Amino acid sequence: MSGDEIKISREDLFERVWTRPMGACAAEFGISAHALAKVCDRMGVPYPSRGYWSKVYAGKFQLRPPLPSAPPGADAETVISPSRALSRRSRTRLTPAARQSQILDAAGRIITKEGLHAASMIRVAREVGISEAQIYNYFSSQEEMFIALARAEHAAANLAQQSEIQRGEDYLSRITLSTLSYLRQVEARGALLQVLLTRPEVRKALRSEHESRRTFNLRQMTNEIVEKYGVPAELAQGSNVILTAVALRAGRQLADSRAPLATVEQLSLWIILACTNDLILRRNAPASELAASRPA
Repeated sequence: MSGDEIKISREDLFERVWTRPMGACAAEFGISAHALAKVCDRMGVPYPSRGYWSKVYAGKFQLRPPLPSAPPGADAETVISPSRALSRRSRTRLTPAARQSQILDAAGRIITKEGLHAASMIRVAREVGISEAQIYNYFSSQEEMFIALARAEHAAANLAQQSEIQRGEDYLSRITLSTLSYLRQVEARGALLQVLLTRPEVRKALRSEHESRRTFNLRQMTNEIVEKYGVPAELAQGSNVILTAVALRAGRQLADSRAPLATVEQLSLWIILACTNDLILRRNAPASELAASRPA
């Protein structure tokens, strides 16, 4: 296998095409998005349909299918090589979506290493190998680039969290997976997001999207606990609001590096699961019994 060739499994390919746009994935391999789609088809790996990422970036979560079994005759791994494509044409033109993703990746790396001030338009353009004039074809200003980066980070974190939640078999396991995934995403992406959110324009642009997503998630959690466990709607909604605030506060402590991930995970789960268990197990207890059990 030459230095340009990349060996990849079905599982790894599936994870890649469902965590970033096809054009951006294909650019990493040095091939076109169409060629990558053919590789996926040959290996029996489903990939997002047109418009999927636009919906994700707009805060509209889209379910991804499970990875099916390999089709008859398909290999568990394949080798992707850009050499054939490069022999036909010396330069590969990225799609606008792939170039935007490349620009945002470069901006994120610069901000993480050197701070927000270092990610000027000319510096990011130089990082991805285009002119300063070209970068303005994708983002009209530095603020627009920062907003797009923050939106992409939020979307990626939310996508990872929702994917984890799908693995849960019951309400408590889904809460556990949701909490752990959120905190681990904060550990991985929180520092970058915290820096981006120091810009008032970024906070303002994302506020309505963030609130809309949070309201939707809270409504889903409330409906599930009401329907499956018979908890009164008002009580279910109130407890979910409070426990969500606990998780968000824990995430802030983690993003500010005030406590290690293992400690934050342990304490957060202890609070959230203890309260949820108590709410479910005692939903039908008489009011007098509940009052007597409360701490003085």
